[in-house]
Amino acid sequence: MLPDATRPVRTLSYAPKAGGKANELVVLLPGRFSQPEEFERHGIVDLVREKRPHARVAAPDLHLGYYVDRIPHTCLHEEIVRPARQRGERVTLIGVPMGGPGSLIYTLRYPRDVSEVLMLAPFVGEDDLVAEIEAAGGIEHWHPGEIVPRNKEEGIKKLWAEMKTKWHATGGPPVPMKIITGREDRHLTSNRFFTRSFLQEHQFAEIDGGHDWACWKQGAEMLLG
Repeated sequence: MLPDATRPVRTLSYAPKAGGKANELVVLLPGRFSQPEEFERHGIVDLVREKRPHARVAAPDLHLGYYVDRIPHTCLHEEIVRPARQRGERVTLIGVPMGGPGSLIYTLRYPRDVSEVLMLAPFVGEDDLVAEIEAAGGIEHWHPGEIVPRNKEEGIKKLWAEMKTKWHATGGPPVPMKIITGREDRHLTSNRFFTRSFLQEHQFAEIDGGHDWACWKQGAEMLLG
């Protein structure tokens, strides 16, 4: 059974390593079955604080229950991002697999509140959806019609339809966005296709590794510069 989508969202918070007032908030969005503690356990929190010492770090427990209730973006905005923006902080979203669509949904809804989106092997759809769009001649010629999402697959399909409407005709997302995926990751094909559909070639990189924290940590280190 899915855990309940409670409010406020349970969130782990970390002060800037450099001390003093933060100039940035880095939000770590977990995978489908991950807990926010895993970002600390696998060294991602320390990596972010080392690379961006003037940033605060927040890791909300936005588990699958929030996505089923279709409220991850609302919780993220009201409880985490909007307060940070009111403090004058820029906001960077970092998502591991399911945190990828979480980042995309948020950026679609609140594009002015995000300064950067970094994704590690994001889940952007199954092979059937990629095949459907490719069979239509690519995202430009794909016309999905009205979608009322009743399950995960239809939810991702609706996400693609929204991205096509808002991003494809305008040359891509309105904020800087990058993806890194392991060459042995099961999401590699869909991540390549997402990049061809909405991003530029330099916004995507493949590295050695699979669908695991070791690969995501290496990717995060590259993305954070």
